[in-house]
Amino acid sequence: MSEPNRSLTCPRCSAGMEPGYIIDQGHGTRTVPKWVAGQPRTSIWTGLKLRGLDQIKVATYRCRRCNYLESYAAG
Repeated sequence: MSEPNRSLTCPRCSAGMEPGYIIDQGHGTRTVPKWVAGQPRTSIWTGLKLRGLDQIKVATYRCRRCNYLESYAAG
């Protein structure tokens, strides 16, 4: 993931935001969520069909004052 932008300000209260991440927890796994273009296509075996699709990790920022979260595709 690219270096987080540390100069973000909260769109709700204008305080500074700190970089972080949200955990995507599955059966025995913990990963960072990813953004995929288009509509989800279900798969009987894996839940979603993702073969050949670009996946971009998601960066999340939290407001230091009001705790608002905002996420960005970090590609």
